[in-house]
Amino acid sequence: MSNENLNLWLEDLYGDSAGLKLKLRECLFSGTSPFQRIAVYDSHAFGKVLTLGGSIALTDFDEALYSECLVHPTLSVAGNAERVLILGGGDGGVAREVLRYPGVKRVTVVEIDRQVVEVCGRFFPTAASCLNDPRVELVIDDAHRYLRDCPHQFDVIIVDACELTNAASDVFHTLSFADSVFRRLKDGGLLVAPLGCPTFSGDECRTTVRKLGERFPDNAVYLMTIPSFPGGQWAVARCRNGAGETTPTAQPWHKDLRCWHPGLQAGMFALPRNVQVQLGLPRG
Repeated sequence: MSNENLNLWLEDLYGDSAGLKLKLRECLFSGTSPFQRIAVYDSHAFGKVLTLGGSIALTDFDEALYSECLVHPTLSVAGNAERVLILGGGDGGVAREVLRYPGVKRVTVVEIDRQVVEVCGRFFPTAASCLNDPRVELVIDDAHRYLRDCPHQFDVIIVDACELTNAASDVFHTLSFADSVFRRLKDGGLLVAPLGCPTFSGDECRTTVRKLGERFPDNAVYLMTIPSFPGGQWAVARCRNGAGETTPTAQPWHKDLRCWHPGLQAGMFALPRNVQVQLGLPRG
């Protein structure tokens, strides 16, 4: 019997009431790092799929959508950002999008799990190959410890850790983390941090919005549509340490992106009222 006829399915459950189910062709890799279970599957709908701790973290189909919509709403208003810190991001997709900006001189990627980097280099080279760029510094370390000990300040800090139930990323949703990030941002610097799915993780999203707001009065939330994520909808917080530009600066290469473009920006930040309620934000 060929693999095409095997009845293989991947279930990514959101709590105990909903989930996403993908039909698979085969399992390409399965292993356990000191931090989590890691697997790569070949799926019919989304191509190759990376799971961490049993939850979908990356797919061929929408990796570019996620990376573009995490990076460009912030980098496009960051002025002449030169130094960018990515917390997580071992697959390389977010770093790839940051490196599109010619003014960026240094991208530091802090990934706790070396095996994630190795697996993505093998199965997702379109994203991971940028980690070999001379402007990229890859640090295998805990993000909280790195923020505590790092002597540098950054123009932009991007949190690339989306799974709220993953113990390796829980630290990203605490007030102490917000304090650590604040100290590492330059004046006028920007933080972008995924919150989660408002529908399935409303309590966690509201808590993180509140904690970030205590440290960053200048903050806003936008939505991005990622088909492989819970509910297909993900909320992201953008916070600034001081005043700065809010209108995207258009770049000639924006036309080459798969999803994001400057005209999309205003719509991403225009939240539906039900999402405003789910996130505990004032109704527009």
